[in-house]
Amino acid sequence: MSKKTGSEKGLSWRAAEYESFDRGPIWYLVVGGISFLLVVFSLASGNFFFGIFIVFAFVVLVAFGRTKSQTLDFRLTDEGVGIGPKIFYNYEALEGFTINNRPGRLDEMILKKKSAFNPYVKIPIDAKTAAEAQTFLGEKLPAIEHKESIIDVFADWLGF
Repeated sequence: MSKKTGSEKGLSWRAAEYESFDRGPIWYLVVGGISFLLVVFSLASGNFFFGIFIVFAFVVLVAFGRTKSQTLDFRLTDEGVGIGPKIFYNYEALEGFTINNRPGRLDEMILKKKSAFNPYVKIPIDAKTAAEAQTFLGEKLPAIEHKESIIDVFADWLGF
């Protein structure tokens, strides 16, 4: 859910930093079962480092699975895009943007940074605010096409 406020110099809204999913016991059993099978496979093939990596990845998945999303203030200004009190991207540091429509869920505003490492910033936004943001950002940045990576699909499948 997001809450919007507008002004002549920008646009701001409040939303959860990411969409929280209810991860019941079945989720933990499935992730644990897959992790267990991968550890058995790694031990059978003699790849102990892969087994250690899988155990570490399982611990991280469970830890992130238990965290609750914070509510953040997002803002579009004449200078750039702000996320919460500490993160701000000047338009000069961004290549472009797109709005990803996701029926039944909050839409995503995706910003592409001028960076090879982690170039995409995904911001949750409701459909009405997304339309206003598209108009506002269209004057500042070019629209880009964004295709979901296999990691995005996998993270979405896991509920992240």
